[in-house]
Amino acid sequence: MTESLLEINIDGMIGPTHHFGGLGVGNLASLSNQNQVSNPREAAIEGIAKMELLAGLGIDQFYLPPLERPNWRWLESVGFAGEHGDVLRRCLDEAPSLLSAAYSSAFMWTANAATMAPSCDTVDGKLHIVPANLCSNLHRGQEATERRDQLRTMFGPIPNSQVHEPLPSVVSLRDEGAANHMRLCDLSGRKAIHVFAHGPGESRDPNPVRRIKFLSRQTELASRRIASCLQLRKEDCLFVEQTECAIDAGVFHNDVIAMSHGNLMIYHEYAFAGSENTVELIREKFFVKTDQSLIALCISESELTLHEAVRTYLFNSQLVSLETQKQRMELICPSQCEDSKPVQALLKKWINDDSNPIEGVRFLSLDQSMRNGGGPACLRLRVTLSREQIKSLGTRFLVTDARIADLISIVKREYPDSLCLGDLASLEFAEHAIKTAQAIESIS
Repeated sequence: MTESLLEINIDGMIGPTHHFGGLGVGNLASLSNQNQVSNPREAAIEGIAKMELLAGLGIDQFYLPPLERPNWRWLESVGFAGEHGDVLRRCLDEAPSLLSAAYSSAFMWTANAATMAPSCDTVDGKLHIVPANLCSNLHRGQEATERRDQLRTMFGPIPNSQVHEPLPSVVSLRDEGAANHMRLCDLSGRKAIHVFAHGPGESRDPNPVRRIKFLSRQTELASRRIASCLQLRKEDCLFVEQTECAIDAGVFHNDVIAMSHGNLMIYHEYAFAGSENTVELIREKFFVKTDQSLIALCISESELTLHEAVRTYLFNSQLVSLETQKQRMELICPSQCEDSKPVQALLKKWINDDSNPIEGVRFLSLDQSMRNGGGPACLRLRVTLSREQIKSLGTRFLVTDARIADLISIVKREYPDSLCLGDLASLEFAEHAIKTAQAIESIS
């Protein structure tokens, strides 16, 4: 009997420089909280609690340490060279957005880190991972090579695996990783189709000229090149267009308007252009590939408005299934979903529907992440592996009780409980933040 595949979760550890820089293009929460006082300690403890919950459910939960910030090399590359203390003061005076970017802890949202395809999906039988270039945003493009290196360290022990270079950082190839990608699969996890969501109008022109509030974060050209790098078969891929109204309402990633796990897909009626026809194409392709039915649930605007979807981040909830109960799923929602009557009505409807695999809902407080526009699904990268491949990963990045205790100890001792833009000009804080990131990196 062929071994079923499992889905591991990799969360990004929230760094000690977590702050509200307001740099996220089209991210309403990020923009509205710009320059407010953040709480890095609270943010990190909330993130650790999420990882602890998933590990407690029996999910193979891993994490990536925070990247070192401020990024001195990046600051020098944009013209701020010299003594570090002087660099910080000048940057705050001359270009505060660059100072914010140099300190960014946005790497915590690992859904943007990469796009992956398991070995059973690929032409050459390898596990392929393509780091995202993240070139749409001032503060995130610097992560691309750093995450590439971390992912190579993490997945290097797996035989027949390849972590690619990110796509070139140019506007027509802008890529934001798995936040715009869905892998729909059968119950074994071995038969799948890949759905790539991209910005509107870009099947005709990767640099469309249109009246918009926000630039889309993903191009069709980038998605198609990623599918090629992943060594996916053309017949297993579908490229779908996001709607202008959703992007302009603050849906900067597909995972803010649609979610999926296994053979379940839940999406808002304004998620995709020509939504009904698009989903029928997905359903048909899925059935041909897997001989199983796709459970596709459309949420209408009357059931949940775009505004409420963005406010609550319902679609950015995290769907998981337990290894012993692959047909039943748990939904991990941000606590903002608890006080929304339309969201509560939908959750009750799903749980009471015997044909819906969601049997339980858990709510998590992720206030610090949510204020920067990131819910439970933003905080994790999903990777589908065999049990043997998971063993090859070892325990360096595995979330265990002992590691959680170590992380919490460092966070409570070293992370600040408040941070604002002016604090970032302190050389003392900069040096402390880097030492703290190094201390987390050294946990064994």
